[in-house]
Amino acid sequence: MKFGYFTLSDNRYANNTRTANQFVADIIDEAVYAEEVGLHSAWIGEHHFSTLGVLSCPDLVLANVAARTRHIRLAPAVTVLPLHHPIRVAEQWATLDLISGGRVDFAAGRGYDRQEYRPFKVSFEDNQSIFEEGMEIVRRLWSADGPISHTGRHYQFENVVITPSPVQRPLPAYVASFSQPSIELAGRLGCGLIVAGCVRLPISITRHAPVTAARRGG
Repeated sequence: MKFGYFTLSDNRYANNTRTANQFVADIIDEAVYAEEVGLHSAWIGEHHFSTLGVLSCPDLVLANVAARTRHIRLAPAVTVLPLHHPIRVAEQWATLDLISGGRVDFAAGRGYDRQEYRPFKVSFEDNQSIFEEGMEIVRRLWSADGPISHTGRHYQFENVVITPSPVQRPLPAYVASFSQPSIELAGRLGCGLIVAGCVRLPISITRHAPVTAARRGG
């Protein structure tokens, strides 16, 4: 069993005087300290427009942590993939994998807050299909040895290759899920799972969970 540092950057507490800016600075220091005390990984959430989570760019925060550490694994918890173009996501996390010396564990999900979708003009109702298509594109871009093309419902492009490429081949990837479709997606893609401890999984899914965990070495 391995232990890591995890935060959703929740700053919503009664009589709280800590600003969002101060909390983000604290998170960076805490993640660096996590390596000093021997923790395995740092998992940092992405949230937008809410005190429930005040950190919107975990990739930038983890880049700072990467520069100040040598061993700790670096992971979003999680990238809200439908809010971003998958090509850009693939580029960002491949770059972090390079500059950290191959320490990225990528994790993505759909999110759960409709308020985060509205300013970005992304359909909350279609987020499952957007997420599935985006996750498949990200994984393809990381594994491809040359340009790829894609024609889908939500994304279309031709002859795209990303640079830099990730150091890890394959780059470890996880799917966050509170629902059966996302868990099934993880199974299809061979990804690990991130689930909340309070979530009761369907029987048909829990019977297959050990297979997915084994693929990720968990």
